[in-house]
Amino acid sequence: MSKAVLLLATDVFGETPATASLCRQLPISTKVISPYEGAQQFKTEQQAYERFLAAGGVAAYAEKIQAQLVQTEVQHVLGFGVGGSAWWMKSATNAVQLQSATLFYASRVRHHLDITSACTTHFIFAQHEVAYDAQHLTGKLHRLGHHAEVAKLAKHGFMNSFAAGFSLKLQTYYLELLTQKYQLQQAA
Repeated sequence: MSKAVLLLATDVFGETPATASLCRQLPISTKVISPYEGAQQFKTEQQAYERFLAAGGVAAYAEKIQAQLVQTEVQHVLGFGVGGSAWWMKSATNAVQLQSATLFYASRVRHHLDITSACTTHFIFAQHEVAYDAQHLTGKLHRLGHHAEVAKLAKHGFMNSFAAGFSLKLQTYYLELLTQKYQLQQAA
């Protein structure tokens, strides 16, 4: 069994230079999981999403994440977009070995509100989403006992420099919060 303290589940872009940079900035041993085998390059988010669907979509990604969790001693999950949704759909109820999960714009969570995570889960949604009302979803998650918030003025993908909704200001803010969180948990 390999060791990594954090499992980072990417969005539809998979492993990118931005993902590698994020891992270097986090004060924790990180294992990256992507929906793809090997590096991919996409010119647009639509192209990445189409490739994601061709690779099996959320169901296949959820299986891949579940298999990785079995093979790796992980304490935390950090999921972006489909990575967060896939973890939630397949692994949240089995997350007894995890201390926490942080899921950014995991939009498909809205279709699986019946799931109860076995670890503390923090949801962060973009304020401006096309497919759903993030504020409404956050309210539902709060009523179910989860920690959920809406990133003000954010668009989907605000943490990923390859996404159309990228925000350096928000990425910097949340990266600082994640760094503090992981430093505190490592010290405990």
